[in-house]
Order: sequence, then structure tokens, then C-alpha cells
Amino acid sequence: MPARKNIIQDLYINELKAFKPTPLSAKDAEGATRPWTKPVAPQQPAAEIDAAELADYEAAEVEVASHTTGSAAEASEEWFVLEEPEDNHH
Repeated sequence: MPARKNIIQDLYINELKAFKPTPLSAKDAEGATRPWTKPVAPQQPAAEIDAAELADYEAAEVEVASHTTGSAAEASEEWFVLEEPEDNHH
């Protein structure tokens, strides 16, 4: 049996071989891109806090709240308590 020729494949390969791309120039690239400009630096926000208030804040005592009511062993046991699922038999 002779090998069958694929006409579509032959046409496609011939078109690929015949294609000659035109080289792009620098002038062509200028029309497709915008010139680079340095972005504007952001403005520093105005300080709304008075210097005396800031000094008072820095000098203030740090408040620490303690939430433990028992020993560490009791507290850790509370985290791992699993509730038993209820068996509802109908």
C-alpha cells in the first residue's frame, strides 16, 4: 500500500517555509511602548501626635494581664478535652 500524503500538512509546511518576517526597527518599538518616567516619591504623612503625648506613651508602664487560674498542667488539660458524641438511636 503506498504512503498517503497529507495535503493539509504539505500546504502548512510550504507556507511556513515561504514566510519571511520583516525585521522590526527601533522606530517601530517606540510606537508600541511609552517612555519610562521615574515614579513620584510618596509624601510623608503629617504627625497628628504631640511630642509630649509621645513621651508620655513611651514612659508609661506596660500592663500585663494574667488569665491563668490554676496550674499549667490543669490549663493544658482543658485544651485537650474532647466531647463524646451522643448516640441517637431511632
